[in-house]
Order: sequence, then C-alpha cells, then structure tokens
Amino acid sequence: MTTISVLVTCSPEQINTSLNALAYCEALAQHATIGQVFFYQQGVLHANGMIAPGTGDIHLPTRWATLANQFKFPLRVCVGAATKRGIIDQEQADELGICQPTLHSSFEQVGLGEFFSELHQSSKLVQF
Repeated sequence: MTTISVLVTCSPEQINTSLNALAYCEALAQHATIGQVFFYQQGVLHANGMIAPGTGDIHLPTRWATLANQFKFPLRVCVGAATKRGIIDQEQADELGICQPTLHSSFEQVGLGEFFSELHQSSKLVQF
C-alpha cells in the first residue's frame, strides 16, 4: 500500500483549507497509508488544546485526533514552530513553570529531523 505524508501549514483560521485537509486525509486513509500528518508554521495552531470553539464551530484538534485514532497515524507538530506560538507539552510547561501544557494530548512534538526521516518512507507529500 502507498504511504503518503501530509504537511499542514495553514492556520486553523483558514477553515476551508483546514477542512479540506481533514477531508483529504479521511479519503486518503481509505486507500493508502498515512505515514504522518506534520503541522508546521501556522499549522501548529491546530494542536492547541486550549482552543474553545464557539457554538456550532468545529473543534479542529478533536477532529484531527479522532481521524488519527481511527486510521492509526501520528499527528506531529514541529517543536520549534509550536514553542514560538505558545504550544508547549508537559515537559516544557514544567521547565517554564507553567501550570499546564497547551499541546492537545493527541499530538506529539518532534523536530524537523523526524519529519524528514518519515518523509523518506513516503512516496508522496501533500501540503495544505
């Protein structure tokens, strides 16, 4: 089966592009293996566990988590880009003396090296 990596650089505020990325991954997972979904630049904001959507709005971190859990692929966030935007994990929160992490529990922070290592195992990269 073909393995494809997905790179998300769009902000969650770009809701149409964000929903297209989710829909693409859902359709893709039916016919191929998703090696990873990597969030970079403004895309790391999809991993913000502190987002509270308004009534009727879509909670993107939960949608990504549900999809990744269903099809068993990792949600990876660039640690450098995330930290610059206030998305931190428990270890960083402890180091900084902050009460709690802001990284949604279904996402993992990794360096660009891990992204590229997995990318070498993929036959294609799709960016949103």
